[in-house]
Amino acid sequence: MTEDTILKTLEPDFGQLRLTNTMLNKSIIDANTSIRRFAKLFDVNFDQMSQGDKIQLEAHYTDGASCRLSFYKTKMRGDRRLSISGIKNQASVGDLIAFNYVRDKDTNKTIIVINVTAAAERRKACL
Repeated sequence: MTEDTILKTLEPDFGQLRLTNTMLNKSIIDANTSIRRFAKLFDVNFDQMSQGDKIQLEAHYTDGASCRLSFYKTKMRGDRRLSISGIKNQASVGDLIAFNYVRDKDTNKTIIVINVTAAAERRKACL
């Protein structure tokens, strides 16, 4: 199964990004359009945030490990950013990461962080 095929199986509203060295090693991730749209599903609206504001959400990787997503605006310029705890243990430079959700009976939505590249490689290895 390819990355594109996996992406087609996700909920209609999901975020995605391809990790660069800076994203992985300095935790500086620009919140692209798909990330900002996804964040709104969890009441995180960058347009309503002030410089220096940060909103943290609990999430899980597909292997069950917990992580935290921090959506924030930088203090100086107000750049929209995202930080993902534990990402170095889950992904490598060049990997495609997707943010999706499942319906949880208590919270209504639970965020899942998916390393699409690793999932595609695992599926290829099984064939």
